[in-house]
Amino acid sequence: MSQFNAPVRRTGGDLDVYTGLLCVAFLVLLAGVFLLATRNLDHSSVPPEPGGVFKLVQK
Repeated sequence: MSQFNAPVRRTGGDLDVYTGLLCVAFLVLLAGVFLLATRNLDHSSVPPEPGGVFKLVQK
């Protein structure tokens, strides 16, 4: 039997545990970035200067 007609086990694009963990980690990271941006908007919106997402908060 040669290597060219040997049976080959092919798997589909099934989701495994690591793909699920990667998706969960991405969602947690996205939630953290969103929470950080909204908190920064709240803290940087003092009346003399308008706040923004990229404005640094000075304490």
